[in-house]
Amino acid sequence: MATATQLRGQGETKTPARPRGPRLALVDPANFLLATRDTGYKSTALALAELIDNSLQAGATEVGVEVVSARHGTFPIEISVSDNGRGMGPHTLAAALTFGGSTRFGDRSSLGRYGMGLPNGALSRARRVEVYSWTGASVWMSRLDVEEIVRRRRRTLPPVTEVDDPPFVPSAESGTVVRLLRCDRLEHKRVSTVVRHLSAELGRIYRDFIRKGCALTVNGSRVAPSDPLMLDDPGRSAGARQFGDTLVYRVAGADGEGQIEVRFSELPVERWHGLASSEKRRLGITNAPPVSVLRADREIDRGWFFMGTKRRENYDDWWRCEVRFEPVLDELFGITHAKQAIAPTSELLDLLASDLEPIGRALNGRVRRRFELLKVSTPLGNAERLAARAENGLPPLPRNPEPVPPELESVVASCEPTRSGDHPYRVVVSELPTTAAFETIVQQGTLIVALNSRHPLYRDLYAPLAASEDSGNQDVAMHVALTVLAAARAEWLDPRRAGRAARRRFRQSWSDVLASFFNVQP
Repeated sequence: MATATQLRGQGETKTPARPRGPRLALVDPANFLLATRDTGYKSTALALAELIDNSLQAGATEVGVEVVSARHGTFPIEISVSDNGRGMGPHTLAAALTFGGSTRFGDRSSLGRYGMGLPNGALSRARRVEVYSWTGASVWMSRLDVEEIVRRRRRTLPPVTEVDDPPFVPSAESGTVVRLLRCDRLEHKRVSTVVRHLSAELGRIYRDFIRKGCALTVNGSRVAPSDPLMLDDPGRSAGARQFGDTLVYRVAGADGEGQIEVRFSELPVERWHGLASSEKRRLGITNAPPVSVLRADREIDRGWFFMGTKRRENYDDWWRCEVRFEPVLDELFGITHAKQAIAPTSELLDLLASDLEPIGRALNGRVRRRFELLKVSTPLGNAERLAARAENGLPPLPRNPEPVPPELESVVASCEPTRSGDHPYRVVVSELPTTAAFETIVQQGTLIVALNSRHPLYRDLYAPLAASEDSGNQDVAMHVALTVLAAARAEWLDPRRAGRAARRRFRQSWSDVLASFFNVQP
């Protein structure tokens, strides 16, 4: 006969015929509310993103965040998020502040899924949340107040009420306003500081939605999209180039097959390396997470992901990676209801790291080599200045130069904008796609000469001299650069395109013979 000890753990325990203990609620509302406030949103922007997600899913084309000073001395800041979405009637609004009360629970087609975002995100920063919504003339209001639940031991939300005089004037036929009152967990105490950080973070998080036409504002000012890959935005913070093709993966998820897209970019080392450290930080060049992860076109995390055993180095500040995935793959990425971090499964790490780690190492090596090239640039600058002093005594360069060959467009892009007359020469070092010792381009009155870092003229002659600590060797390197400048300028003095083409052919033949001579073993 089996003993009681032997029977334990075998199968499920059956419910006793008669209750033998007190019946307890599944959740204690007060304790649950206090615990959920510690969900741990990394920033106020990520907490507010939960509210903005709801606005976008409600079809809003305008979303406004307002940060204002409050009259309450202990809680000096109030925040509201308003939209022109579909709005909610009283029955839908009644469920909006309940945890898991979403009508879209389990939906994998867009931003929301669990119905936890509104109360979770709001209470992570405030002790009282008021939600106003309307679909016509009537404005309805629901609230969730920590004090009411905790101190008065309430177990249910207050009823939804119709508001005759809301604390705002509805600017659309339908919409929703969420007010965060008694904010006690903001990172910053000044309205201006909160606004500045929100504008920067929300521009990055919702960059795709802003580009597609969503008018997102903070205190009335339009939020500009911010691309961490530095590929698509106007202004000085753009200028990177995509590295390689976009990688596309089709992966089986919990509810079907989903897609992952990955792309990389290289930052313009030659243009930005000389910026002040404070300016590099301001532009997000240094001390910025290299990998941005987007779910349903909304950024949910950034950091150092999918790089296998590669450790992050300073050179990794100069490239970026973007990983996009569909919500059907939430389980693989380890998405929780807070939607602000990923915890990839080993299966996903193995899949992506096998491709992404080699690319990360290759980009690190490319950046390292570009910085090494910059170390030997001093003699080039000296040669540029000396040649410029002789410019007035030389025949002018052609006014209508030939178009830039496609293979040399990156060389031109790597140069700072030239100033005609002040800087008639520019010498750069680049990994050229040709076997010539150097290539020449005329742009806006400036002669650009690109030394081929793979050719022996640079590798075995110029670079060792320029890298030397001996000033005499560096002077010789400068004269090598002047010699190349003279050959390049002479090539452009021929007014006939056919003549210049013949000179280019001669330069190519000369480069090949020179490489053969230099490569002969002594």
